[in-house]
Amino acid sequence: MQLQSRQQKPLTRYFPEIVEALHDQVAGGTVLDGELVVMRDGRMDFTALQRRIHPAASHAARRGVLTPATFVTDVLALEGIDLRGEPYRKRRKVLRELLEDAAPPLALMPATREIAGAEAWMREHSDVGIEGVVVKDRSRGYRPGRTHWTKVRTRTMSEAIVGGVLGSLRAPEALVLGRVDERGRLRVAGRTTPLTLPARRELGALLQPPRGAHPWPARISSGRFGQLPPEPVPFVQVEPLLVVEVDADVCFELDRWRHATVFRRIRAELRPEDLSPTANRGRRGG
Repeated sequence: MQLQSRQQKPLTRYFPEIVEALHDQVAGGTVLDGELVVMRDGRMDFTALQRRIHPAASHAARRGVLTPATFVTDVLALEGIDLRGEPYRKRRKVLRELLEDAAPPLALMPATREIAGAEAWMREHSDVGIEGVVVKDRSRGYRPGRTHWTKVRTRTMSEAIVGGVLGSLRAPEALVLGRVDERGRLRVAGRTTPLTLPARRELGALLQPPRGAHPWPARISSGRFGQLPPEPVPFVQVEPLLVVEVDADVCFELDRWRHATVFRRIRAELRPEDLSPTANRGRRGG
């Protein structure tokens, strides 16, 4: 049994518990396409999943015990028979039969044809880090790259402090956002997508250069923006006074958003000290 990433990077040695489960529970000649997830403290932990990939075999075995992974799947071939051309409804039936009695860490991803059910999942499961739902055409075969899937993300509205910008102070291209942690430190929490021209003008008229020492260095690791491998990103520091509202998905971990947020509006009635560290994950939006 072998595991590999979407980019065909070998992963077999990093997830021995998954390989063992596949060897014990799945017949040879079977090809599965799925997602590896790690749960910690009741939430999906993307960082813990990344840390499982380590060159030392002893590390992989230890991490397999401390942060076990789960594999949720689609089926592409069964005992040497290529199923990629078959419609999803048939592959789903084969997958149910294949994993009906499967034990953890293998799992069958739940599916529904009811919109109300999908909406309920998005409302009820966002707190554990599930980003949303994937919409698949039941009549379509499998295509690499998943260009025929539609991912609908659960969104939240949250407030953040503008600590810097990409671009210039008067014509910012994107905002570098901060949140105050439990120790009162302003930490980089993420960035926005590119700003619209009206937003650039509105924000550029309000942003001010630092009055003294800034809490952040002149360059920020791109890892703070969810970009790997981490690289230093230059930005323009601003006085961290302005509070803005952003639209984000639910991937908030280690006090930062893994994906870029969308700027919605300036919250002129709020000051940085009004933002509680416990409010970081925001409120669910439409």
